[in-house]
Amino acid sequence: MTKSIAGVYTAIVTPFDRDGNLDWDSYEKLLQHQIDGRVDGVVISGTTGESPTLTVQEKLALIRKARAFLPETIKVMAGTGSNNTQASIELSKLAVDAGADSLLVVTPPYNKPSLAGLKLHFQSIADAVNHPICLYHVPGRTGQKLSADELVELCKIKQVVAVKEASADIGLFSRSEMNSDADYLSGDDASFLPTLAVGGTGVISVVTNVFPGAFREIYDCYQKGDITRAKTIHKAIFPVIDAMFLECNPAPAKAALAHLGLCQNHFRAPLVPASQASAEKVIKLVSEAESVFEDLGIK
Repeated sequence: MTKSIAGVYTAIVTPFDRDGNLDWDSYEKLLQHQIDGRVDGVVISGTTGESPTLTVQEKLALIRKARAFLPETIKVMAGTGSNNTQASIELSKLAVDAGADSLLVVTPPYNKPSLAGLKLHFQSIADAVNHPICLYHVPGRTGQKLSADELVELCKIKQVVAVKEASADIGLFSRSEMNSDADYLSGDDASFLPTLAVGGTGVISVVTNVFPGAFREIYDCYQKGDITRAKTIHKAIFPVIDAMFLECNPAPAKAALAHLGLCQNHFRAPLVPASQASAEKVIKLVSEAESVFEDLGIK
């Protein structure tokens, strides 16, 4: 079992056609864009992938397609968590069979289980699949913010080898990371570079749907000690990061991707496209960032 989950992972969008079907041609374009951006992995059916609107069979088809299309060097992480432990176990088993290298399991939303309940949830999934698990801590969506001690305790479960920490609380990130053997990845694009400075091992990103090469360069520059260039790229991409959350994710991301010709700007209810004003702002900022990245030699 691979224990290390590190580097740049993209929480990839799920492309739909006008009729709401999976758009496989666009999916291949999106995956190729990630190959060209030299990412370390993609996350299928996460928040950005509109997972609540996907059927189980659609999730599995997306995993199979990604694993078949991507080179082995790019890992596939599958979002299989929910607030139903048994359903999470069943989907996790199916995802592993479909080719997932690891699993993204969110702390159960809505239920707000105690620490004992959380340990039972994650341990039950771990026992069922014996596969690497990345715990997804996103209190803005689950309504439950865990303490550093609670995160550390959950990471004692053998298969919980990583945490996607998306609270944007750098203190919580640091306190958790320094007391745990798990890999900690930023789940908040704006704090990607700062988390590397306190021991983070990477990112699971939204903005890399659009600019995978930029975050690849930030990560590589930081590892090489070229902090000046990492900061320059961080500052150049930061307005686009902010724009990705002008409206509910992934509406701004899909507006940008549609502008770039990588997918169509279609959604399944209850999500809808970004407003015209937001879309125009996103496209303007993406175009400006493209010019900067071209000057910096970033594809």
